[in-house]
Amino acid sequence: MQTEVLILGAGPAGIGAGLALGEHALVIDAAAEVGGLARTVDVDGALFDLGGHSFHTPHPEVRDLVFGALAMEERKRDAWCRVGDAWIPYPFQKHFEQHPDAAVVAACRDGLAAARSAARARDFDAYLDARFGAGISTTFMKPYNRKLWGDDLARMSVSWTAERVFSTAGSAEGSELHGGRRKPLRDDTLIAYPARGGFGEIFVALARRLPRLELRREIVAIDPSARKATARDGLTISYGEIVSTLPLPRLLACVAGVPDSLRRASMLLEPLPVTLVMLAVEGPLATTRQRVYVSDDAFPGHKVVLNANSSSWLAARTRHGIQVEVSGHSAARAGERELVDRVMDGVVAFGLVDDRRRIAATRTITLPLGYPVPTHRRPAIVERAKAWLRANGIHTLGRFGEWDYINSDEALYRGMRWPTTCAGTSAERLQCAAT
Repeated sequence: MQTEVLILGAGPAGIGAGLALGEHALVIDAAAEVGGLARTVDVDGALFDLGGHSFHTPHPEVRDLVFGALAMEERKRDAWCRVGDAWIPYPFQKHFEQHPDAAVVAACRDGLAAARSAARARDFDAYLDARFGAGISTTFMKPYNRKLWGDDLARMSVSWTAERVFSTAGSAEGSELHGGRRKPLRDDTLIAYPARGGFGEIFVALARRLPRLELRREIVAIDPSARKATARDGLTISYGEIVSTLPLPRLLACVAGVPDSLRRASMLLEPLPVTLVMLAVEGPLATTRQRVYVSDDAFPGHKVVLNANSSSWLAARTRHGIQVEVSGHSAARAGERELVDRVMDGVVAFGLVDDRRRIAATRTITLPLGYPVPTHRRPAIVERAKAWLRANGIHTLGRFGEWDYINSDEALYRGMRWPTTCAGTSAERLQCAAT
């Protein structure tokens, strides 16, 4: 088999690159279906996405592509923070005045007034104190982020915060729908979701447009000097260039000639495992909320996703899904049965389900690679790996291909843009041919 560009992975980035290159590219994936971490699964009639997905993007061309591929439904995002027994609209730092405890409100207000610029913060832990002050940081921001990322927030850089961490009330915060750069979700953000099916339907629809796609085929060896890739079933593919969305350490492990020091360095990239606890609920949910961010350790999960409230089609189904995202740090403290029991008790206590007996089925899925942790050493390792791979005709894209905390729309965008942004390769020639 032969192709000008071999694309490894049929997730958002791989599909985007495949659409941009058309007949010049072959997209392959070891899985039986497309979508990667943006897939949808069915648990006894309730639909769940592998993560808390919804569609929003600062890239007009991505929006046009998605809305042109399938019917989408938009609605205002309904997200909340659960702090103790209190419901606070998301984000907490903008709405802390609604906390029922006057002492907490005063501490948050005083800390914010004393907060200094976070521009020189050396790490994420210091950034939270510097930007929000002790009250907001202690009440919600640090407990929530420690629950998600682990206790050592100082191991993390601040490079990613401009796109993820919202400002406080009264601050100027640009819209995340303009300017081509992601900004934190606002409390009035309009989000979109497929009008029929789960979030994964977006990538199923886009994949239908790929001229060359092969599933259930895993590449296990790559010889960059011979420009040959070998699949587990023995098939050999001759290629001109590779675009890989595989996790960077996995890619480096199967490429011949990679320096041992680079392979060892890639193993220092830190992934955050995530366990998804899926609850299939008989009948309608007891809330219209779509997202709940929980800071208290009494509840194992940090994020609750209620995508049944994301589309009219899902809301009309007999069974509805509640998915709780549990960081690997929290999931490791309990066995699966205990974890599921605590999650079920929690969603009932929160009022998301009115009776535990209505939970008809459960399932847990652990994602070893849930989030790439933005540690201080990540940029140098990734740039070194990219440089060596690029010199050998291999280019990396996507959340774990670049070890970058990006959403599916950004991964799709980077794939779409690859032919025009990857200098020093045959990409420019391929782009001209494709157009």
